[in-house]
Amino acid sequence: MLNFKSMNRFLSVLPKFVCVCACAATFVLCACEPKEEESVDYTELCYNDRWPMDEIRIDDNPNDDIKALVKRVDLRYPMNMTGDTLDVTILEFKSDVYALDYYMNSGRFQGIVPILRGSFLEQSIRSAARIFIFKHDSFRRYERSDLENYVRQFPNPRHGGFPQEFLSLPFEHREPGHTSILTKYFIGVKAYFPVLAQSYRDSDLQWNVARSWDLVEENDFIAWGRQLNIVQPKGIYRETSTLYFNAGEGVNGMATRLPGGRIVAVWGYLDWTDLERKFFTASDRVYGARY
Repeated sequence: MLNFKSMNRFLSVLPKFVCVCACAATFVLCACEPKEEESVDYTELCYNDRWPMDEIRIDDNPNDDIKALVKRVDLRYPMNMTGDTLDVTILEFKSDVYALDYYMNSGRFQGIVPILRGSFLEQSIRSAARIFIFKHDSFRRYERSDLENYVRQFPNPRHGGFPQEFLSLPFEHREPGHTSILTKYFIGVKAYFPVLAQSYRDSDLQWNVARSWDLVEENDFIAWGRQLNIVQPKGIYRETSTLYFNAGEGVNGMATRLPGGRIVAVWGYLDWTDLERKFFTASDRVYGARY
């Protein structure tokens, strides 16, 4: 028998229930939307309580032959001494990995070590997708902490070191100092996506492990794979989702696009059985990594 009291009670709370669900859905949708980085007002950027001089140059289409460079900003700050200035150049890249690639591989930077260029000293700091270049008279000393405080004025500062994505690569048998960012070429062919690579050595065995910086579209993975010297592996079962290739004399390799879109590759002077074991280990780590 129909209970009208129960129905009336249900109808009375229905609007509240719908409202709560709508709010929850709105919250979820907002949380899923990517956050846009805050815009920077360069006229408000102070160095030790000094405002920049009027000649601020902002180039949203820099002609520099630097991969994935999207903006260049030049500022100048007056110092206490007559005619003394601090020049700041900010290079903004498409993402962290391109900034790190240029910082590591261009040969222009020496980390915290100042570089003498003519009568000027040049210091640099990389933070997330930006590289800050500070140029000043060689006779004047600038505290590193002051330069770092300047960089912290920008949204989401991430200083120095390697990104957390490197933590997903295996730790055992890593070769110190043999970590690299690859954005132009990957395993000898054109790169369709940036990758992080690490070299490994165990006695006489040498191999490399790489993973994509981010998620990769299947078409980009296929385009990259078509350039490889595909071969038939010996002594192991051939997976249809895995590329088996030769990367040079005696260098075997395996690569795949994991569920979700990350790419992992292992190649080196290994037989197919040993290579497969290292490939499975690397794939598990990269697939399960947070970053």
